Amino acid sequence: MKARYFRVIKEYKSPYPDPIVFQEGEQAKVGEEFEEDPDWRNWVWCEGKDNKKAWVPKQYVKINGATGTFSKFYNAMELSVQVGEELLVNEIINGFGMSTKTDGAKGWVPMKNVELKTKRGA
Repeated sequence: MKARYFRVIKEYKSPYPDPIVFQEGEQAKVGEEFEEDPDWRNWVWCEGKDNKKAWVPKQYVKINGATGTFSKFYNAMELSVQVGEELLVNEIINGFGMSTKTDGAKGWVPMKNVELKTKRGA
């Protein structure tokens, strides 16, 4: 996907202040699938080393029973955003966009909290 600019239209507070990072090839315990919001399908609960846990895109994990192996790097960092902020989104998966704020902070933001900008600065 080509990176595009979005504007935040609804505030979002990250519920996970200490996100987990999984390296490609790393294994994790795999739990339930997220089913609370139909806009956020294909997320699975994973537990890694140090008992850190996070929702992970199912597409990033090869699941074998209760264990999963990561097929690519994944950082579970979610951004807290305010209405009016501008974000550069370079990947969208399962209803979340990997975003960069103007201050350089990077993380996932729900796509239902943003709208596509027609041009930067507008």
